[in-house]
Amino acid sequence: MANALAYGRLDIFWPDGRLESVMLDSPTVSVGRAPGNVVTLETDTVSRYHFSITYDNGIVAITDLGSENGTFVDGLRLKGNEPRVLDGVEEIVIGQLRLIYHALDEAPTMPMVIAEEDDTQHIERPEANFRMDVERSALDVWPASSSNAELIITNLSDDIQTYDVEVTGSVATWVRINRPRLDIQPGETGAVLINVKPPRRADNLPAEYDLEIRVSSDERPDVPLTANLRVRVRGYRGFGLALARPAIDDQEPVRLFLHNQGNLPLTLRLRAKGDNLRLDLPTTPLTLGAGQRTQVQAAVIPRQRPLTGEPETRRFEIIAQAQDITAFVTAVSGQVEVAPRFAAWQLIAGAGIGLSLILLLALGAIGALTPRQPVINDFEVNSGQLEQGDVLRLDWRGENINSFIVRVNQAPLMELPGSTNSVEIDTSELSGEVQVSVQGLNPSGSTESAATIFIYRPLTIDSFSAEPAMLMRNVVTSLTLTWDVPGAIRTELSGLEEFTNAPLEPSYGPAETLSGLSGIATAPVVLSLRAEDEVGNVIEQRITLPVSDPTCIARSEAALYEGPNAQYQRIGTVPSGESVVVDAQDPGAGWLRMVLPGGLTGWSLRDPFVCDPAFSLENLRKEANFPPPPPTLQPTSTAPPTFTPSPTATPDTQPGATPTVTPTFNG
Repeated sequence: MANALAYGRLDIFWPDGRLESVMLDSPTVSVGRAPGNVVTLETDTVSRYHFSITYDNGIVAITDLGSENGTFVDGLRLKGNEPRVLDGVEEIVIGQLRLIYHALDEAPTMPMVIAEEDDTQHIERPEANFRMDVERSALDVWPASSSNAELIITNLSDDIQTYDVEVTGSVATWVRINRPRLDIQPGETGAVLINVKPPRRADNLPAEYDLEIRVSSDERPDVPLTANLRVRVRGYRGFGLALARPAIDDQEPVRLFLHNQGNLPLTLRLRAKGDNLRLDLPTTPLTLGAGQRTQVQAAVIPRQRPLTGEPETRRFEIIAQAQDITAFVTAVSGQVEVAPRFAAWQLIAGAGIGLSLILLLALGAIGALTPRQPVINDFEVNSGQLEQGDVLRLDWRGENINSFIVRVNQAPLMELPGSTNSVEIDTSELSGEVQVSVQGLNPSGSTESAATIFIYRPLTIDSFSAEPAMLMRNVVTSLTLTWDVPGAIRTELSGLEEFTNAPLEPSYGPAETLSGLSGIATAPVVLSLRAEDEVGNVIEQRITLPVSDPTCIARSEAALYEGPNAQYQRIGTVPSGESVVVDAQDPGAGWLRMVLPGGLTGWSLRDPFVCDPAFSLENLRKEANFPPPPPTLQPTSTAPPTFTPSPTATPDTQPGATPTVTPTFNG
């Protein structure tokens, strides 16, 4: 079991197949070849003091200590002595070693489940010429946390092979594959990390979800291997409540919105405390399903009213308590304007009113009274909360009424005959809190019934775009994102972690422009925008930014070497006028690395090439991880082969795509 003080774990994969796991429980963990390190790795491809991992105030960071061969995190080389935050599941490569960092969290909602030794699938078909092993094929995960399975592919053929990895299923959007396309040498293995992270959403219910891992080779795409991946999502709880209006008068009810933000049913009991007030809340517990929203109305009853004078402001508090083992409590406050029993003018006019009543009684005795007063009973609205454009229906029952006047926000909308008992109102032009009323009239007077409803704008994403709309692989690019979601109170952006380490906010406003997001794309970037409105409705939209390989054309015949120096072994030439894919340059920006057939690479001087204006050559990533050149060049008795690349690469949606280069020999 993990140490209770541990904050992470390093899984170390050795070339001979050994696996070691080291728990991280020290504020500083140094890793390297020297015996003085906390983690000692006895291999010549690792520097004496290679990198360190630090833990400070809950933040875990990795720092390359100026190592000779470099430290790579998720395929990107770290700058020396510059910390990089580790988020939870990262692949670290140093020399010939591959390490996986796993975050450990003592919080009950994000436990680390250690894989059982026998939780491995072995799949092999002779005609496929490769084998796949899936370690941890059953994952246990909470929404917003992550877990991962490891896929090991073994090339059983005699040639280098390129493999595609994909995961399908109803929850495939939760999956991140760190190497969806990879090349493997004959007899060698390649490792792929499959990370599963369900979003923290109420509709991600506690259940088991089945995914399928599918691996195919370019040589035999018709003979794929598949394996099952089962994801068990655990339950979590969350709760919110809000008042429709925090300040009301004592003639209108309190409207309370309740929202179960978890993926489990939640039972709540409501109670109220008031300043000389009583709130008529439900006395029985309320049960809300996962993600359910509901509205509760409660009458406000002043225990005592002032006889006369100005209205009094009295405060109240509504308290909601969960009826489970957590027994958590949430409260919301509001205030009520309590009117006095009598206004000053009412006292002055009291005597006159009394005389009028006496006169009316006298007239009634002789049959001179006007007709019976109008009455409206059972006044109802079809909903207290509607989306803009939905039909608002009013129903009532009238007595002694000749005609009705329907008003919206005190403005007359229509007049109806006295026999009417319902009406439908178009809400396309209404928004926010709206008061609707029906006034009944007859010759003796009038009566009125009213209700307040809330009309919210439909949530739509008017725009969501990225500039540039296409990215160049292995080229530093500055990205600008823009979106506009009218009616949203909060927006969330995800997917940029595949492109940049730039700090991002957990949420944004309804309309934003994020510029200057610098990063390097190695695969298509899928961005997701999630928006929520004031009543909890959610909408999402995704855009995919494809990647294209940067290309350069040789203006004259260019020699190819194994490294960025003429002292390396010469391996061929690029003919004049040919287009090649480039994926890196040396630190001095004098040499370019070309992609050769089969995924091999070669270096050539930069000067003979003119590059595609779609990218800036200065932004091509720099590569410093190569062995020193031999002391002297070895003479050759024959002219080097000439590599004739294919035409310029076109944009693709799969990482690692390179044009085919066919070698031809000139002697």
